[in-house]
Amino acid sequence: MKLTFQLADPAGNLTLLVRTPVPREQYQDLAGRLLAIRELKAQQVGFLVPPQGPGCIRLEMMGGEFCGNALRSAGLFYAADQGIRRARKFPVEISGCDEPLTVQVNPLTSQVTAEMPIPREIVKHDLFGTPARVVRLPGIVHAVSQKREDVGEEEVRAALKELAADFDSPAAGVMFWQSRAGTMRPAVYVRDTDSLYFEGSCASGSTAVAACHALGAGRDGVHKLDLRQPGGTIQTTAAVRSGRLESITIGGTVTLGPVYEVEF
Repeated sequence: MKLTFQLADPAGNLTLLVRTPVPREQYQDLAGRLLAIRELKAQQVGFLVPPQGPGCIRLEMMGGEFCGNALRSAGLFYAADQGIRRARKFPVEISGCDEPLTVQVNPLTSQVTAEMPIPREIVKHDLFGTPARVVRLPGIVHAVSQKREDVGEEEVRAALKELAADFDSPAAGVMFWQSRAGTMRPAVYVRDTDSLYFEGSCASGSTAVAACHALGAGRDGVHKLDLRQPGGTIQTTAAVRSGRLESITIGGTVTLGPVYEVEF
């Protein structure tokens, strides 16, 4: 099989967008093969498919999970594919989320902002022996921890595998957030591919941190938070009304790299 795919770079979270139609049952195998190409340094794979609803484009992630950075990448891909040169908004469908989400793309500045789903719940949780918050989003669950990043890879894998099972989620992450420094290091585990990546950035994880930050402020209003991550910065905005989250957006730079063809 010959695969055509495009490299996208949303704040260092290198993503492969597969343009060749692929049967769903082959997603895991092909994603594993693509991620094994070390020269690409990719962290995740999504498959472009026809929209199922009112979206302009749809992206199915390798494990059926939700990914905000892949959502932004698909939005920029659609704009480039359609020859859009000015700032535009359009609905994008992505796995793990029942409704399309609005993505705003400015091709001139490579700035891409996406509407994010509101967390279904936020609960207290003990992780690595310290208090954390677990934020459940459609298609993924994240633990927000302010523990220092001195946790080993296998310990992280075991904790996230258990977290995904406990919340019956296709993917689970931990966001090591240092609130005073304004930094965050994400790690994400995908259940179906049994893969763990310490990602360059994580948009859904940034959403989880933004939600905790906004609700923790204890007041209504618009709460902005920039999160510096290993691969770049993601800008978040969370609106709170009557003590409840009303909306969350994430944004920042996304660039499209080369188009590749490989044959397996």
